[in-house]
Amino acid sequence: MKKAGEEAVAGNLGRVERMLVNQAMTLDAIFNDMAQRSRRQDTFKGIEVLMRLALKAQAQARSTAEALALLKNPMPYIKQANMTTGPQQVNNSYAGTPSHSGIQAGAGNFQSEPNKLLEADHGQRLDIGAQAAASRANQKLETVG
Repeated sequence: MKKAGEEAVAGNLGRVERMLVNQAMTLDAIFNDMAQRSRRQDTFKGIEVLMRLALKAQAQARSTAEALALLKNPMPYIKQANMTTGPQQVNNSYAGTPSHSGIQAGAGNFQSEPNKLLEADHGQRLDIGAQAAASRANQKLETVG
């Protein structure tokens, strides 16, 4: 145990990697065994109990594989450097989620609509209606003094 601890402190995580691989493979074998046993059950209760155990083992196998992937490829400390002098849009999302999958990284489930054109023809401005009549609040500016 002492030797394993010293190896980990020194940065040699080979033993930990092997342990995580063995754990993931064992959990996957448990998942397969429980799923096959559930097929041989006659009662719904028996099927339900074994499938719950199988799915828990599968979730733990996935979690172990994810931990191994993070150990082998750690997330960078600096995720993004925003270097610009003008306006910039920043889209932060989970790296494992494709951007066009419809899965939002935030709390709400909403779909944003694409921007609509503000102009009818290229180079032509839209007619916004007749010009308003001048009033005290809308007079032409003149120099004072």
